[in-house]
Amino acid sequence: MAAPFKRICAQAAKQPCLRPHPRRRPDAAHHRTFTTTPVPHATSAADTQFLTTFPSSDADAPLDPTYEEDDLSSLAHAELDQHRELREMVRIAAWEMPLLSALSKPFEQPDRTKLPLRWRYTTYMGELHPAASKVVVEFKPADISDLSAPQRDKLLKLAGPRYNHLTGVLKMSCESHANQAQNKRHLGDIIAALLASARDSTADSFADMPLDTRHVKRKAAPRFPVAWLLTEERKRELDSHRRTALLAEGQRVEQNTMVSGAAAIESARQIDLRKVEEPAMVQARQPLVKGKQGKKEFAGRERGGGR
Repeated sequence: MAAPFKRICAQAAKQPCLRPHPRRRPDAAHHRTFTTTPVPHATSAADTQFLTTFPSSDADAPLDPTYEEDDLSSLAHAELDQHRELREMVRIAAWEMPLLSALSKPFEQPDRTKLPLRWRYTTYMGELHPAASKVVVEFKPADISDLSAPQRDKLLKLAGPRYNHLTGVLKMSCESHANQAQNKRHLGDIIAALLASARDSTADSFADMPLDTRHVKRKAAPRFPVAWLLTEERKRELDSHRRTALLAEGQRVEQNTMVSGAAAIESARQIDLRKVEEPAMVQARQPLVKGKQGKKEFAGRERGGGR
């Protein structure tokens, strides 16, 4: 409401006054128009280049866009920018995204022997978090083709509790450094050192030590009971049991020995109107009057039995 009202006031100030003032003489030739205080003129041309003159009161004069109070608010501009951004995204999805289909390639299963390492990173969508720098790597020693059986056993023994013999996966993680790249480089150095130690034939091969798997807790998976299996014999037994139950129920219905819950509830809800007593008419007591007259009426009601 404020912007249209200011616009009307600005237009009224720019138009000449056609109605004469009531205190002035009607035969006056010219009437003074409603104008604001004019801006004083600058003395030099250097000062006028930074000033904007106020529009004159003449209706034919061009309007200065500086004083046209028809602009949107800051909230409206923000909403308009969001609408422009959304339209740009929709335009990209409609006209540019379909062109990416020409660059699509069929999926090929990666060769685990060439890329045995699988990296996993953690992100919190731009927010700072202590666990955002954590990097996890896992691989299967069986996917490394250039390792012999004794070297692979030595690698598993060197890995210790990081190897799960149930899944055959060796898993390690690092979050000691501030950046993900540093943690990844650290894990890569550790894996390279493990492989170098496993391939080293001059060092101890740990052949006399068994592989320790006590750190892996095997969870007992629940099994379906064999007695619950629905065999053909069990199906025939259930069918005969159901048939016997239906026959017994039909006999009870024919002999009228089955108790019906709906009939019992309906019979309990029946009301014998003859046993209902008629309401007794009780005379309403009149309020007592204060003072001596009230005491007399109270004494009279007590003698009359409270009537």
